[in-house]
Amino acid sequence: MGRDEYAYVLEYLPYGLVETKDRRPSAVILTESLSLLLASLKKNAVVEAGKKVYIGEEKRDEIHHIIKRITPDKLSGAGTQILKDMVHKAVQDNEKKYVEILNTLGPVNVRLHALELIPGLGKKMTQKMVEERQKKPFESYEDIDNRLQLSSGISHEIEQRILEEIGETDKYRIFT
Repeated sequence: MGRDEYAYVLEYLPYGLVETKDRRPSAVILTESLSLLLASLKKNAVVEAGKKVYIGEEKRDEIHHIIKRITPDKLSGAGTQILKDMVHKAVQDNEKKYVEILNTLGPVNVRLHALELIPGLGKKMTQKMVEERQKKPFESYEDIDNRLQLSSGISHEIEQRILEEIGETDKYRIFT
């Protein structure tokens, strides 16, 4: 996968992160591939939560440079909520992509299937999901929910897994 061209501002930090020595204006951004980054802003750049900013190789208007990858615990309460909203939107807008991932996931090792990493899918549900997709590949979130009888909904479980991956709580990556 190539480098991200755009990202969304989750939080504007006029004096940078508290624990850094750099007191320049910065922003926490979420890339299109769902990486959480701290970015230094250009002088006089105006950004706000939800704004789409260019982070590619060409001339940038707002972003000076990427400082580092960060974890969600660095966000304020409002920033955390915006992150959840953005992940929800990404999962809803890219349903076909995520369903295809679920249709193709395989074992991580002899004892662990990648589907088991998704919250709400244990060994029995994973086995049922593998059997169902062998009969016929899943077509949508609704198809998965109906065939597996998931009450919470697979899209919600995907969102939870993405948030875990962004938080770097697990060494395995499925969606990010």
